[in-house]
Amino acid sequence: MRKLFIFFIAFWVSFMTIYSIYYYKVKSKLDQSVVAMAKDLPHTVLGFEGLADSGKNMIFTEGLTQVIPSSSKEYDSLLSPVPDAGFVSFNSAYTKDHIEKFYEGLVTKFQNHPPIEFKNIKDGDRLLLSYFFENVHLPDGFRVSADTVFFREKRVRALQYHHQYISDTGQVSFYKEDQGHQYALKVKINEGKEELVMYSSKNWGTWLQAKAKADSIINKAAARYYPAKNESVLIPELDFSIAKDLDKNETGNNPLYNGYTLAEERIKFKISAPKEGGPLEANKSYNTPINFIMNGNVLVYIKETNKNSPYCIIYINDPEILKPAAKQR
Repeated sequence: MRKLFIFFIAFWVSFMTIYSIYYYKVKSKLDQSVVAMAKDLPHTVLGFEGLADSGKNMIFTEGLTQVIPSSSKEYDSLLSPVPDAGFVSFNSAYTKDHIEKFYEGLVTKFQNHPPIEFKNIKDGDRLLLSYFFENVHLPDGFRVSADTVFFREKRVRALQYHHQYISDTGQVSFYKEDQGHQYALKVKINEGKEELVMYSSKNWGTWLQAKAKADSIINKAAARYYPAKNESVLIPELDFSIAKDLDKNETGNNPLYNGYTLAEERIKFKISAPKEGGPLEANKSYNTPINFIMNGNVLVYIKETNKNSPYCIIYINDPEILKPAAKQR
């Protein structure tokens, strides 16, 4: 009897060990963000160099030019500088003292951030770096969607808004015009100091036209929409970290970067649902009259409420920067 008991205990410990490894491996895959070098994303452009690439994803901030205030920028009217709380930079010689001071500022704003590896750079080389990081915390009412959705024939993860309490509606507004297939939402973030706007339409032309249409619809009282209790809204789950290195050959073509051994732009961006409450269960009685994924390309921008221009614009035309759905077993 004692041997049987010992065998059972050993079996249970082994089972739980194997299950724990499996569980955290799966959980890690689910939580994993899109991490890539810009050169490895053929359908994504980081920076204004790709303004003409209307068929690609585009991610715009002032980037490296924000580190060089004297630089001439043709798009000053389109963007505001990234707020200091989500931005760090390096514009100096690569030395032990300088890099330690940089990391001190980085971990102050971004706790537990791992060291950044700079390849092919040695002590004394000139380094230019811009690093923008944003984690948008959505208000209550948003949850991880129990159902995945298709974007450009690829199944991706989504976040779902479902009205549960009156307080949920105080920080988020929805807009739609069914005739023009236009849908938008505006969310107050960072204690109301900033706002995130997301817009989708089947027919919008260029991303600049989409930005104009987004601004128009969220300022139109007739377009304001209040989801009913049996309705829900799906938006793409964004979580990516992209780095763009400009080596000597590339920087040599731009006088702005003359004298630098390495110029690098980094962007880490995430939209998070509240941790409390867990995912909403799939319920076929929910109707989804507004769907920011199925109805066309998606435009996202963030701005400070006291400024006219956003400091970050993301145009999504390809799923390679969206979180892929976990493969079904």
